[in-house]
Amino acid sequence: MENLPAEYQTQPKSAQPVVNGYGMRALFLAIQRANEAVTSETTALRQGVRVDLRDFERRKSQALLDLTRAGENLAEGPFGPEVAETLGMLRNNLKDNMQLLSTHLQAVREISEMISRSLIEADSDGTYTRDTGRGIA
Repeated sequence: MENLPAEYQTQPKSAQPVVNGYGMRALFLAIQRANEAVTSETTALRQGVRVDLRDFERRKSQALLDLTRAGENLAEGPFGPEVAETLGMLRNNLKDNMQLLSTHLQAVREISEMISRSLIEADSDGTYTRDTGRGIA
């Protein structure tokens, strides 16, 4: 929270949507929390640590909700470079996270296919399998 630019550290002056002040502070904090959730998951996956993906899913869902709510409290208008930079970092972190999760998902698919094939072959007596080149004498 101490990373907030000074102009976002103000308190709300009214319940009206604002471009600066409280509304921007809420948006900035929501972006930071989303970034933290995504980078924590990515780091854990890269380190090969056994992780509870449900916890990361919950954290990312909460971050999306926070971002949505913060965005609804803003008036339309230009945002400062700090917000654009922070959103850019979030976008890049989400891209990395998505690629890493995709790689893990593909590995799970391949492993489950191998297990399925092994189970089918172990359960089969060969009656319905194709003969792979054995000659009949």
